[in-house]
Amino acid sequence: MQIFKYKVLKNDGTKKEGAILADDYRRAYETLHRKHCHPMEIKKVYFVSKKVSLDDLSMFFMHVNFQLKCGVSINDAIESFTDFHGNKTLNATLLNISDSLKNGESIGEAFEKNPSIFDSVIVGLLKSAENTGNTMEIISNILSFLKLQMDWKNNVKRVIAYPIFITVVALMVLILSVGVLGPQVISLVQNCDNGEVSALTQFTINVLPKVLQILFFLSMGLLILFWTQKGKSLLSQMILAIPKIGELSIKIFLWQFCKIMHIALYAKLDFVRALDLAIETIELPILKNELKNIRDNIADGYKISLSFSNGNLIPKEILMAIYIGEEGNSLTDSFDHISENLYKEILFSIKAMGQILSLGLTIFTGLIFIFILCSLFYPIYNYIEIAGL
Repeated sequence: MQIFKYKVLKNDGTKKEGAILADDYRRAYETLHRKHCHPMEIKKVYFVSKKVSLDDLSMFFMHVNFQLKCGVSINDAIESFTDFHGNKTLNATLLNISDSLKNGESIGEAFEKNPSIFDSVIVGLLKSAENTGNTMEIISNILSFLKLQMDWKNNVKRVIAYPIFITVVALMVLILSVGVLGPQVISLVQNCDNGEVSALTQFTINVLPKVLQILFFLSMGLLILFWTQKGKSLLSQMILAIPKIGELSIKIFLWQFCKIMHIALYAKLDFVRALDLAIETIELPILKNELKNIRDNIADGYKISLSFSNGNLIPKEILMAIYIGEEGNSLTDSFDHISENLYKEILFSIKAMGQILSLGLTIFTGLIFIFILCSLFYPIYNYIEIAGL
């Protein structure tokens, strides 16, 4: 499929611009003609700069949710969204979905053709919504889930903004001092002290840049390594080995798992199918394998609470909530309660870690400034004293 940008004249005399997915120009023309539009211009889009973000998806589901509440069909809601939204990739995909719906395909089948934009969770929930007939409520839950994802990601960005700023400033000062001031200091000291340069200054000028280069290339090598599947597995193990960060990582994935379980159970999926849907979203191998074992035990007839209790990564608070939900036949409410509590804990942990990281980096930056003063500016001070200035 390729993206084509078009300008058309509708039967009512109005002009319209947009984008559409098609195999070639002829298919694009035929698709537009079926929509009772007269193409004035069709151009192939070779470069698409904008990706489909969480904001774009949230805006789409918010629009569809509102339109459905107003009694508009989902197909008309999709087409009306493309009239004002500017993301060509999303617009072209949605128009293609609209055509699939008009050709008799189900909602789940139409969205399933675009896995790069609508993941397996969204597709699975839409399929369940179609089967149970509560499409409006499921779309509302999908929207809530997307908003929660955006909220905690924005919180993470706000927390790490200051540490990143401090790190960049420290590196810039270090590079400027070593690369620009360093050679001038050495030249000044050699002229004054007959070529004798202190060991600390020599280390700063000659050794420190090589250390920085080694660290840079080592970091690039690790990034390339962790880009592979084995590297990601190794990285996840390393992250889990860090006490606080490992616990936070597990909580984030558990929150996502429990939230999707709540939405899936609310959509009247059976528990095993809901588990399959939620497990697909887990990217942490060790947790994913544990949840698969839990799923297999439940499918074999074991009690839900007993199967979860056999895991090593599920906190006691979650096990207790699942047990209460199973005994009271209210697992949907239990997973909703678990996800809300985990979300609050995650936000608190992220803010606390951000404060600790900011303090640590501030101290580290201060030590860098002190080191620079001692290794570069102190020899200048000695030179001033010797020169009698």
